[in-house]
Amino acid sequence: LFSVPVGVGAAIYLEEFAKKNRINDFIQTNINNLAGVPSIVFGLFGLALFVVYFKMGVSILAGALTLGFLTLPVIIGTAEESLRAVPDTYREASLGLGATKWQTIYRVVLPAALPGIVGAVLLAASRAIGETMIVVLAAGIAANLTLNPLEPVTTITVKIVSQLTGDLEFNSPQTLVAFALGLTLFVITLALNVYALY
Repeated sequence: LFSVPVGVGAAIYLEEFAKKNRINDFIQTNINNLAGVPSIVFGLFGLALFVVYFKMGVSILAGALTLGFLTLPVIIGTAEESLRAVPDTYREASLGLGATKWQTIYRVVLPAALPGIVGAVLLAASRAIGETMIVVLAAGIAANLTLNPLEPVTTITVKIVSQLTGDLEFNSPQTLVAFALGLTLFVITLALNVYALY
């Protein structure tokens, strides 16, 4: 809900409206650099900004916003490449027929780039599903099933870590649960990636 509109909007701005100069080259370089930042750094950012500064507490909302910031560079970069891949002749034909710049983007460029943008969103979702440290720092480790965004929760990845903590035998129930959760997570991300490729 946060990273898709912001990410696609930023990609549209950078590709369609921003002038090609040093400042925008600097912005695009840093967006690409943010994609390589370790998730623990994003977790600390979410802890400092959302949990402490905005006083959200360790909660679903703080974790979700932090994951949104984690996925933004992936969405912006991939959506921007998809927009760049749309031939300029599409834009020129639309503008030549009297459409405005916004109409051209909304009715011509976005539909042509939509498969790449959907792929970017699914790729970002696959990355977010596998995150552990962001959830631990910003959303908590409470095994809590709730719809209240201000309560702490946990995720599959955090549960896997907690199941494998300590000296356990390989065939213990805790280890088998962790492997079952890992297999479930693998199937979910594989399905998302296959759908994104499709």
